[in-house]
Amino acid sequence: MSLFDDPDVGAIPEPTWSVTELADRIGNVLRAAFRDEVWVRGEVRDLSRPSSGHVYFTLTEPGDDGGACLSVMLSSRNKAGVNAILKRAGGRVRITDGTDVRIRGRLDWYLPRGQLQLRMTSIDPAHTLGQLEVARAELIARLTEEGLLAANAARPMPLVPLRIGLVTSRGSAAEADFVEELRSSGFAFDLVRIDTRVQGLGAPLEIAAAIAEAAAGGVDVVALVRGGGARTDLMAFDDERVARAIAACPVPVVTGIGHEIDRSVADEVAHTSHKTPTACAQGLASSVAEFSMQVSGLWAAIAGRATRDVADQERWLGVVADRVRRGATSGLLTAQRRLDGHGGRVAGAARAHVRAGDSRAEAAARRLVHRAPRALAEAERVVTSTEARVRANDPERTLARGWSITRSHDGRLVRSPDDVAAGDDLVTLLAGGEVRSTVIPPSTVADDG
Repeated sequence: MSLFDDPDVGAIPEPTWSVTELADRIGNVLRAAFRDEVWVRGEVRDLSRPSSGHVYFTLTEPGDDGGACLSVMLSSRNKAGVNAILKRAGGRVRITDGTDVRIRGRLDWYLPRGQLQLRMTSIDPAHTLGQLEVARAELIARLTEEGLLAANAARPMPLVPLRIGLVTSRGSAAEADFVEELRSSGFAFDLVRIDTRVQGLGAPLEIAAAIAEAAAGGVDVVALVRGGGARTDLMAFDDERVARAIAACPVPVVTGIGHEIDRSVADEVAHTSHKTPTACAQGLASSVAEFSMQVSGLWAAIAGRATRDVADQERWLGVVADRVRRGATSGLLTAQRRLDGHGGRVAGAARAHVRAGDSRAEAAARRLVHRAPRALAEAERVVTSTEARVRANDPERTLARGWSITRSHDGRLVRSPDDVAAGDDLVTLLAGGEVRSTVIPPSTVADDG
């Protein structure tokens, strides 16, 4: 039996639908069940805007990636009406991936794809804005309860924040405005630029990572900036991951996000928030300018104080100099009088000493005149006696009487036979000259005798 054989042979066959017939029947049933348009809420995913002018996206349960989904088509004809509604809401809502929307449309069965489709005709901006505010309020409450709302504000702001970690989309108008404002300030700012997406489903995770990367780069402060847009374009800055990254950042985080009226959770958690990227750069430049003015003021105060001190000291030195001059003049006069008195006394004493010295000199001269002949005679007798003793002890006179003096070859005086040895050369000094000899052993002398 074949797999496709009908087991009930002879039974009345069930009707067989063609694909077109079944699709038409489903469409009719759907239109009969949903005669009017319906309101549906969900989160936008996979948004696309092809060149046809239509807009396509998938509507899913918020936060439920694996749940039910509904295909949505906004035709170019209905798009103008939806945009008009969004414009009346102040342009604060834009349909983007991740946006929680409440839309109106008619359910239809799209035959070419055999797919259920909602043909969108209207939107409720108040729902989206309300959902954003509710989520924002809940997140701020959680951060406040955990003590994180003011965590980054407690970080001390450097006096001169010159090294800036700039977190934004590379090439964006926000980046250009921020950089130009710092450049025009004239201060030597050093920028560490971290590129990141600032909207879309993946933006919050990228922004959080970029903040941590910038802080790790040794910056003084992190600047998180993004240009203006719809309220829904700024949803990434209301994300809990971004808020916690700012709270955990070890350096101050300053923000410049959106327009004047925008206020995100990132602004609430940041150390300092500014209305725009330009205002954020101006705030940093103002901090440096304020410090520069303080330094200039201090230098001016120091210079002024130094000038006053010098003037005071000059006046005091003039007073002291005048006192010294008057004191010195008086002292000199007194010293001169004392010196004159001492000079007179010294002159009198000197004259007395000179007269006493003259008297002593004259007495000594008289004594020398009387004593000199006696002293000379006595000296002559001493010289004569000494001369006689010297002649008596003259060696030449001793040698003339037959005496001799014998020395060894090295000049030592020989006084005993023990002073020489056999073979020594001797020099004997006689009255008539020298006699040289050599010492021979005693045995040789005996044999010759």
